[in-house]
Amino acid sequence: MHPKNTPIDPEWRERLVHAAVRLAQRGGIASVTADAVTAEAGLPDGAAAEHFPSVPALLFEVGSRVLRLRTDTLREWLDGTSPENVVPRLAELIHHQLTEQRATSVVAYELYALGTRHEEFRQASRLSNARLRERLAEVLPPAEAARLAATADGFQLQCLFEVETPTVEQIEWVLTG
Repeated sequence: MHPKNTPIDPEWRERLVHAAVRLAQRGGIASVTADAVTAEAGLPDGAAAEHFPSVPALLFEVGSRVLRLRTDTLREWLDGTSPENVVPRLAELIHHQLTEQRATSVVAYELYALGTRHEEFRQASRLSNARLRERLAEVLPPAEAARLAATADGFQLQCLFEVETPTVEQIEWVLTG
C-alpha cells in the first residue's frame, strides 16, 4: 500500500485492467479476484483496492474496454457495407470474433450475462445490443436491422458452446434464414 498522501501511479490502473482482461480471457470472469489481478499485473498487494473500490467495479471497467474493442472492430469491419453485402460482411465479422477474438468474445458474453443480475452491467449490455442494431440500421430498415442483430447475437453465443466453429458460409446461411 502507498503511504498516505503519496500519489497513486496512474499506470498501475492500466496494468490492473489489462491484467484483469488477460485473466478473464484465460479463466473467465470468476478468475478475476483482487489478489489474482494484482499478482498478474506484477504489483504489490493491495494495489487493486487502491484503484478500484470492488471487483465488480474492476469488471465494469473490463467490460467497458471489451465493449470499446468490439465496437471498434464492428465499425472497421462494417465500413463501406451496403444492403447487398451487409450479411456476408457480418458473417465474416462473426467468424472473426469466434476464431481470432474468441477469448474476448467469451469475456464479452460473460459480462453481458451479468446484466441479468446487476443494473450497471444491464446498462452496458443494452448499449452493446444497441451498437450492432444501430450500425446495421445505417444500411437496412430498422426492423430488419433489429432481426439481423438479434439473430447474429444469439447465434454467436450459441457457437461459443460448440467444438467446431461454423464456416463463414454457414454463418451467412443462418443470418439469411
